[in-house]
Amino acid sequence: MPPRHALTKEIWQAFVSQPSVEASLPDMDPHLQQVWARCRRQQRHDHWPVPHRAKGVTFDSILKSKASFLNVAVPAIEDIYEYLENDSCAFLVCDETGCSLYGCATPEMEDKLHALGIAEGVYWREGVIGNNAISSAMHLAKATQTTGYEHFKQALHDLAVYAAPVFDGNGSAQGCIALVLPVEKASVSALGLIHSAARDIASQMRAESMLTESNQHLSEVHVLLEGVEEGVLAWYPSGKIHYLNQKGCELLGLTTSESGREINTILALPQCVQQAIRHGKGLDMVETTIECKGKLISLVISLKIVRNDHNETHCYIALLYPLKHIRDLVHQHAGNRARLTFDDIVGVSDAMHRTIRQARHAAKGRGPVLLHGEDGLGKSHLAQAIHNASERRGQPFIAMNCQAIPKELMATEFLGSVQDGDKTSPSKFELAHGGTLFLDQVECLSSEVQAALLHLLKTGLLNRMNGNIIAVDVRIIASSTIDLIQSVEEKHFRGQLLLELQTFDIHIPPLRDRLEDVPALAERKRRHLEAEKKLSLSISQEAMSYLERYRWPGNHRELRNVIERAANFAHGNIILARDLPDSILHTAEHETTGNQPQYSNNLADAEKSTIIRSAIHCHGIISKMCDDLQISRTTLWRKLKHYGIKMGDYK
Repeated sequence: MPPRHALTKEIWQAFVSQPSVEASLPDMDPHLQQVWARCRRQQRHDHWPVPHRAKGVTFDSILKSKASFLNVAVPAIEDIYEYLENDSCAFLVCDETGCSLYGCATPEMEDKLHALGIAEGVYWREGVIGNNAISSAMHLAKATQTTGYEHFKQALHDLAVYAAPVFDGNGSAQGCIALVLPVEKASVSALGLIHSAARDIASQMRAESMLTESNQHLSEVHVLLEGVEEGVLAWYPSGKIHYLNQKGCELLGLTTSESGREINTILALPQCVQQAIRHGKGLDMVETTIECKGKLISLVISLKIVRNDHNETHCYIALLYPLKHIRDLVHQHAGNRARLTFDDIVGVSDAMHRTIRQARHAAKGRGPVLLHGEDGLGKSHLAQAIHNASERRGQPFIAMNCQAIPKELMATEFLGSVQDGDKTSPSKFELAHGGTLFLDQVECLSSEVQAALLHLLKTGLLNRMNGNIIAVDVRIIASSTIDLIQSVEEKHFRGQLLLELQTFDIHIPPLRDRLEDVPALAERKRRHLEAEKKLSLSISQEAMSYLERYRWPGNHRELRNVIERAANFAHGNIILARDLPDSILHTAEHETTGNQPQYSNNLADAEKSTIIRSAIHCHGIISKMCDDLQISRTTLWRKLKHYGIKMGDYK
């Protein structure tokens, strides 16, 4: 509210003497007239009531809630009060409701305020004591003054009150500060003084809030850094160590007291880190060696460069990882653990018993193992069982599908790669160090990788792509679905490599040669479905008889898919013969008529059966079915629609 120096006692007397609150004076400030009119509706100008006051527990609770505000405001107004040359004044600190929380006053002013009942805990409310600068400042959200006859209440005419609100960093009002003077000592500069003081208090509160928040964040960062798995080493461009966490101390053999020392007096930074610092670039997971107090420590390091607002280097942060920990993490996240054992391998036939017996002997040995047989026989399951029964159990088991790796990437996958000069990625042989590397469809290896694998099997050494030769302890288990001897004759596979792999040569017979294993395999799949669907499930004797007569060109994989499909088609908890695919039902019927298949006289039925069998064999993949049936995609889709065959049933 701007100063109104022209306001006189006569204007106030003229206003209060009017009979109606709606009456107005032509030379009166409209805003002040509205305030007075509002006050006159609620109270008498010549009556001074006892102001409302917070006491006891209520007042203590208010003080506690405004502690951070008071901690800044009280010292500020005490400093001003000490240097203010005025023999009669008072400074007040109020909350956002106008409750007086603290005051310091000269004896003369203190007596005047006490005479009015104004003390700590008193509310400066317009509805009780009339208009005043404190309530106006909070209402208008700006510095304001009410002097002499500007007060509606006659009891306050001897006072000039100046007040300014205080806002926090979020723009919320925390309260206000006020200066009370005798009206005859009212000053033009008093409002500016109180306004400036309020802004200084607000600025100091924001600064302390930011400092508190920064300290809290710093504490959180320290707790976080002490809890991480990697070592953290930070130093300034001057070389002084800024921070070293406990993990870093353990990894480097140091103590946290090293902080503040020159980094070069403690350890020698590797060449890759020095080069990165010179170029102003960070590093990401580089395998290197650090010399620390005369000891060489192999680890993986990442370097982060922290810059200030002017893009100048503030400090360097090195994240240190022990090599074994990194490799364990790679194995863990990549799923490089063998889960299956020989107890998980199902087989009651003599042929399968012989295969398992050979695999158990292979598990006791150390040489390479070659598993060969048709697709879908579970060669990877048998490889896991061999690994878990060997002395390498608990170590990495890495399975690689050689056919799935593009030829141009095969060398980097198996021999490692070099990136960004010093940064290298480990080869699959290194990741399997101490454990087993399973090469599925080994015939798909490129000639370069075949040569490296042969050299590794003979010498135990691996020639990486960066030229380094390292010793690797890894056992190779390979599998193939083709005749590798023929592949050697056709110059597609190295003969010496085949001889090395045949230290343990294990053949897995197809399921059609051991149909007595079908019930056991079907029963295992049934138990898995029971656990997955959380309901009881059984296979009828008639359905099982059909399964036992089918030739299973897709071996174990086809049997598992058929059981799962039938379980989804079953109306109850029993898989019936009608739930099986037509290809199995028709084929089984042909088998019962004799050794030679008896084809249906109905050409359409035969065609439908052929398409269904292809769908099962190709897992419902249209492109593979077209190659299998030797027909076009358009023709196949037309026949599928004609016979009502849905591919979703076979995927």
